[in-house]
This record gives sequence, structure tokens and C-alpha cells, in this order.
Amino acid sequence: MRATLALALGLSLQAQGTAYPEMGPLPTRNMFTLLQAPMTYQPQAPRPIGPGGWQITLTHVRANIFEFSELIKDHPPSWFQGRHRMDRASLEALAAAYPNAPFVFYFDEEISRTTLQVRHGLTSRTDVWAEMPVERHGGGDLDGPIEAFHKTFGFAQWGRTEVARGQATVATIRYGRLDFVREGSQPTRLQDPLLGLVHLIHQGQTTGLSVTFTVKPPLTRSYGSFQSGWDLEGGLSGWWQPTSTQVVYAGAAYTHRGRGNAAYNHLDYTSDLGAHLTWQGRRDKTVQPFVQLYFLSGFSSPQPFAKLHDGSLQHDLGFHVHLDPRATLTFRYVNNITHNENTDDASFAASLTWRF
Repeated sequence: MRATLALALGLSLQAQGTAYPEMGPLPTRNMFTLLQAPMTYQPQAPRPIGPGGWQITLTHVRANIFEFSELIKDHPPSWFQGRHRMDRASLEALAAAYPNAPFVFYFDEEISRTTLQVRHGLTSRTDVWAEMPVERHGGGDLDGPIEAFHKTFGFAQWGRTEVARGQATVATIRYGRLDFVREGSQPTRLQDPLLGLVHLIHQGQTTGLSVTFTVKPPLTRSYGSFQSGWDLEGGLSGWWQPTSTQVVYAGAAYTHRGRGNAAYNHLDYTSDLGAHLTWQGRRDKTVQPFVQLYFLSGFSSPQPFAKLHDGSLQHDLGFHVHLDPRATLTFRYVNNITHNENTDDASFAASLTWRF
């Protein structure tokens, strides 16, 4: 313990008087079940890291998803209560209760997503980067804490007390029949990589603006079934430093989603718009808090009894801990502000960034 404290103190003293890297906006991502196959907007840091520079970031996110179609909330079956376990027989009974509904979904799972991003400075104005994610889908270790939080603050989420905790169930229903079912945990699997570019087009004394471009090739299948098409994204990301003790980041991007396999196309994905607005405090050199708002427009064509075409808004709260001028730890908590059955309930994330 003493050795750890001494090392931390030594790193802090070593770093005093040396500029820490600007971390930029956080790569917040909507972790909703239906957004695992397509590319989904993630903010990109607009400041180039410098010619010949490298930045490696390892991020781990754990998200809790408990969402189902509004039709189930408005017209639940009589047996849908009392910590019922949602096995296949229960899902078939649930489907039979809605014979006239063209599309109904039921999602109860937790997703752990780990990404390794490598960013390289080609020139003083241009960076390229690549990101490789892996995911694991499983039961609900966070169900209990989330239920306790809801109960404590008086806004319980309908349905959580009607089913058993710790389940991993993904199901879609069409006209009274199960369209897709995935029960139980899914082992860790590679997901589609991301390839991107950031190019600075303006830099003033307190402002800057970059264009961003990202592509996702379709190399894998989410849940073993859904393969997207080629997804392309273009946008803007910038910053404004109103004072020496704070900086504001903002940006937006348009995501074009190509057509994938038949199972993927059956979900009627559309292109969408993402945006972020971030405040980061810089009063303390070592520990810097931030708050980020993350917006995503609807990602599916309008369907009865679903709100997948509506926008969503999340907040991302956390802080950076600069270990030295090269290494930074980041801890954050992401929560849903809107409740349109198209967003994960909450997620927790930690990352380590190393620049050299």
C-alpha cells in the first residue's frame, strides 16, 4: 500500500509543470440491444495528437438493458408479474398475447464491451485511428443495484419487479409468433472494427474544429444472426476554451447505414444523426471532472407500438485522473434521460489512455 502511494505521489510530482494531454469528448455509445449490429455514433476527439504520435486507449463498458415494447407496458398479460422467469415457454405465451402486432420486442440482458483503440498522428492536422471491440452478453449483475436506486429515488421502472433478476433474454415477436430468441449468456466475441480519420480544418487561440470520418466493414454477426452492411459516418467535432479552467466540446455526425443480410434488413434500420455537448473542468491539473450530453436520433422506420424512430438523450458523468503526462485513467457513468424504449438503462465505464 505504501509503495502504491509513493508511486502515485512520484508520478504526480514528476508531472507538475508538464502539460497533460487534452482528452476531448468521451466515446459515449448507446448500448441498446438493437444497436449492437450497426455502427452507432461515438464522439471523436477533435485535437490532433501530433505528427508521429501514438495514442492507445483501452475501454471497458458494462451496460444494463431492460426494455420492451410500449404495447407490453400498456397491455401486460395477467401472468406477467411476481418475478416470473422468461424462458422460451413464457416468451411464446407473451407472443401469443399480441397476435395483431407487427413488431414487439423484449430485451433483458447486460452487455460488456471492451475496445482497444489505436490512434496515430499522420501530420500536424490529420490523425487516423482503428478500434477493435469485443462483447459479452450475459445476465443481470446490475439488476439489484438499479432496482434499489429506482426505489430509493421514487421512480421505479415498470416491469423490473415482474420478472426474475439475472436473466439474459433477447426476443422479437411478429404477429403473435417469436421471430428471434436468444436465451442465456453469449460468450465473448469480436465485433466489427471501426476505422476513422480526424482532420483539423480550423484552429484559433481558444477554438478549433475538425472533420471526422468513420467506416465500419461488415465482418461479424451480432447474436450470431444479424450482419449489417457497410456503415459510413461523417461529421464535425470542435472545442472552445472560454477560460483557462474549463473547455467545451461539441460535435455531430451523420451515419449512413447500408443494407445487410435478410435478418438485419427485417429490422428496418435507417440512417441517423448523433451529437454531443461536453463540459470539462481544468482547475485541478490531476483530476478533471466532465459532464457530457449524448443525443441520437431514431434509428428505425416508424412501427406501431414501438419508439425506435424517436430520439434519445443520455448523460455521461465522470472524471479523468492524469497519472503522468502520458497516462490517464477515466471513470464514468452513463444514464438514460429520455425513456423511449430505445436506450440502455445505465452503463459504467473505465478506460486507460497512453500517449507516446
